[in-house]
Amino acid sequence: MTKVSPGKVLLSIILTLFFLLSCDQKPKNPVAEYGDALIDSYKRGQKAGEIANLDAVKKAVKAYHASNDRYPQSLDEIRDLIGSNIDLSRYEYNPEDGLVSMKK
Repeated sequence: MTKVSPGKVLLSIILTLFFLLSCDQKPKNPVAEYGDALIDSYKRGQKAGEIANLDAVKKAVKAYHASNDRYPQSLDEIRDLIGSNIDLSRYEYNPEDGLVSMKK
């Protein structure tokens, strides 16, 4: 029978405890991770769509101003210039300076 030195036993115990204590985080559920990734992608897509729609409304206001030498009285006047079905009630509009922003 071989004799194991107390130093090696102590080192083995310390390394084992260190390993066990460093693994306090439980493994994540793959289905939950996939669901979180899908939701995050959906939200990023919605945000990108909102930014693109706001940009389209701003460009339509500028185009209206360029061709009529005035800003539209309401966003309804530029509905045909936008070319897509955008919910214009989601935007704040100032007809004096043509500024458009998202409603808060």
